[in-house]
Amino acid sequence: MGKADKSRRKDGKRKGSLTASRPPNPAEKAANKTLRESTVLPIVKNLSSTSPKERAEAVSAINNLLQDATCRQLLLRERVVQKLMEEMLNDSSQEVVVHAWGALRNISVDEGYDQSIFMYRRNILTPVASALQKISCTLNSRRTNPGSLSSTEQKILWLYAENVIGLIAGLSATSKEVAGAIVKLETLPLLMEILNESSEKLESLHETVARCLYSLTEESDDFVEAIVSDRCDYVSLLLKLRDQSSPSLKSLYICGSLHNISLALKGTDVAADQEISDFNVVPILTGFLGSAPAASSTDDDQKVLIFKQLVLEILASIATEATDGVSELALRADQDDDMEFVGEDGDGKDAAAPEELDGSLRADMEVVVGDESNQESPDSTEGTVLRYLIINTGPALLSIVKSGTGGSLPIHIRALSVLNNIAWTVDATLSEGSDLWERWQKLAHEIWKNCVTPVLVANTADMELAEAVTGLAWAVSKSMKGSFDVSRGEHRAFVSLYHAANTDELRTKCVGVLGCLGLAQGRIEVNREIGVFLMTLVAGGANTPANPLVEALNSIFDIYADAEFDYDEPVFIKNAFLDHLSRAIFGVRSAIKKIDKNKFPEDRLRADDALLNLQRFIGYKKRERES
Repeated sequence: MGKADKSRRKDGKRKGSLTASRPPNPAEKAANKTLRESTVLPIVKNLSSTSPKERAEAVSAINNLLQDATCRQLLLRERVVQKLMEEMLNDSSQEVVVHAWGALRNISVDEGYDQSIFMYRRNILTPVASALQKISCTLNSRRTNPGSLSSTEQKILWLYAENVIGLIAGLSATSKEVAGAIVKLETLPLLMEILNESSEKLESLHETVARCLYSLTEESDDFVEAIVSDRCDYVSLLLKLRDQSSPSLKSLYICGSLHNISLALKGTDVAADQEISDFNVVPILTGFLGSAPAASSTDDDQKVLIFKQLVLEILASIATEATDGVSELALRADQDDDMEFVGEDGDGKDAAAPEELDGSLRADMEVVVGDESNQESPDSTEGTVLRYLIINTGPALLSIVKSGTGGSLPIHIRALSVLNNIAWTVDATLSEGSDLWERWQKLAHEIWKNCVTPVLVANTADMELAEAVTGLAWAVSKSMKGSFDVSRGEHRAFVSLYHAANTDELRTKCVGVLGCLGLAQGRIEVNREIGVFLMTLVAGGANTPANPLVEALNSIFDIYADAEFDYDEPVFIKNAFLDHLSRAIFGVRSAIKKIDKNKFPEDRLRADDALLNLQRFIGYKKRERES
C-alpha cells in the first residue's frame, strides 16, 4: 500500500499534479464524468456506510484508485482528504483506520507539497500524535508481554506504523516549520525502536522509517541534536546500519541521514567524536552507483529509478560541501538552483602579471579582477572527501554518462550535476601543482571529451540536458582556465546555444563558459570569436538581459586583464575593444537600472560592481601600454 517517495522537497514545491496542469478536452470531460458517476461517487458514498465491512472496502478501493492520476484528481475534488481526516481516522474499525492512514500517505507521496501542506494546515498532526502514542503503547505491551499480539495483530500494527510514519516523512519534506512541529511530537524514540527491530518481514517499514529520518535530519537541527545527544545511542545504531549497508533504499536513506547529520555538525567536535563524516559515507554511495536493488516488477523498477536518483542527489550535496575544512570560500550552486554565485574572483590573473607591471596599474586590476594571493590552499588532500570524489566517484559518474544509463535522462542529468558540484569545489579549494590537481586535470579533460563535446556536436534540442551540460562545462572550464580542445567548434556551439536558450540562466551559463574558454592562450582566432561575441552583448546595453550582460563584462575583465597575453594586441587592440567599451557605458548603466534592487538585491549588487569595474577597467587599459 505504501509508496516510495517520488521527489524531494525542492521538486515537490514546484510541481503539483500533472493532470491538473491543463484543462481536459471534451472527450476527456465525458470520460471523466462517466468515471466519476460510475466508480468514484459510489466509493465515496460508501465511506459513510453503517457497515464496517463496506467502509473498509471503500477505503481499500480508494487506495487502489489513487494509483491512477485521473481517479486521484476526481477523488480530491470530492474532498476525499477531508473525509479521511475527519471521519475515517476516528472509525471504530481498526482496518478502516489503518487503510485511511495509507490513503493519506499515498496522497502525500503522489501530490507532494500542495496536499501535504493542506493536511498540515487542517491540523493533521493532532491525529498523528494520537496514532504515534497508540503505536508506542502497543509496542511497550508487546515488549513486556511478547505473546500479547497474534501474528495478524502484529501485521496490522506494522502496517499501521508504516502508514503513519510514511505520512510523517511526506509532511516533513514540505518545510522547516512542518518538520519542526513534527519533531516536537518526540517521534525519534519510536523511529529508532522500530529501526532496531530485526526482522526480514519489516523491510518495507524499515525503509519508511529510514526515509523519515532522512527527511527530518535534512530539515531540523533540533532533530539532529536529539540524535547525537549523549543520553542516546542512536548514532551507534545508524553507524551499524551504515556498515551493514547493501543496495537498498533503507541503507541509502541511512547514508543520507548521516550526511545530513554531518552537514549540521560541520565545524563542531561532535562529528569527529561520533565518527560521523562524509568520508565514511561517500565510498558506500559510490559503490551504489554501479548497483541497485533487484527489480522483479514495475513497482520495483520505479524503486530502482528512485534509488539511483537519490544516490546521485546525496553525492551532489556531499560534493558541494567537500571542502574538509580546507577553505571557507563560497562554493558555486548546482544547475537546478540559481545564478547568484557569479563573481569577480580573478582566477589568479594578478599572479600571471609581469613583475615590472606598474604599481598603480596592478592596484587597478586587483580591484577589477581580485587578488587571490591570500586565498587558503590545502596543505594535504590525503584521505579527504574531495580526493575520493575525484579519484573514485568521478570515473564512476563518467561511466554512467557514457553508457547512457539505459536511456534514462533524469539519471544522466543528475550524474552531470554531481560532476558539476565536484568541479566547482575543486575550483574553490584545490591548489594547482598537487598530486590531486594532476588527477583532476585528467578527469576534467575526460569530462569535456565525454560529457560536453558529444552533446554540443549532437546539437540537442533538449534544453534541460543542454543546461546541465553547460553548467558542467562552465565549472570544469573555470577550474582549468579554459584549456580544453575546441577543435570541433565547441565555442561556436555555445554561442549558438546562447541564441537558442529559453532562459536567462542558460544564457548566463553560456557566457560563463565562453569567458573561461577565452582565457586560453595560443589560439588567437578562437579568442577573437569569443571576444567579439562578448563585446556584442555589452554593446547591446539594455537589449541584453542583465545577468548575461554582467557575466560578459566580468569575462572581458578577466580575459583582457594583461597586455602580455598573446591575444591582447591582435584582438583587444586591433578590434578597438576599448572604444566599444567606452561607448557602452551609457547602455550598461541603463540595463542595470532596470534591475529592481528590492526584488533582486544580489543581482543588482553584482551589476553595480560590474559597472564600477567597467569604468576602472577602461582607465586601466588606457594607461596600461603607456607604462
